Amino acid sequence: MYDHQYGKLIYGSDKPHQLYYHYKEKIFILTSNIYEPCLYIEDGDKIICTLHTAFTTEELIKAFSAGKAVKAIDRNDYDEAAFCRIVAAAIDSKREQMDFTYAAEMTANIP
Repeated sequence: MYDHQYGKLIYGSDKPHQLYYHYKEKIFILTSNIYEPCLYIEDGDKIICTLHTAFTTEELIKAFSAGKAVKAIDRNDYDEAAFCRIVAAAIDSKREQMDFTYAAEMTANIP
């Protein structure tokens, strides 16, 4: 699991496809829909942001637990550290919806 100032993913629990994101002293739940490539960032029982053209939690857990990256629609590879920066940017933006690649562009100058 990657741990950085831009948050930490938590996976590998007794629920194999459950993905959590710890950021700024809060635990968010990341969920997805297998029928459309959206990732939902949930705070409690409320979806606070939908990332369109993203990934399923199953894809993310499989790649990141193996130390690999995921390839987005923009053809860029995103490892766990980059993914955490993107989710942090989406949360900090306070936008209810955005494209995953737009959120990725928001992090272009973040080390």
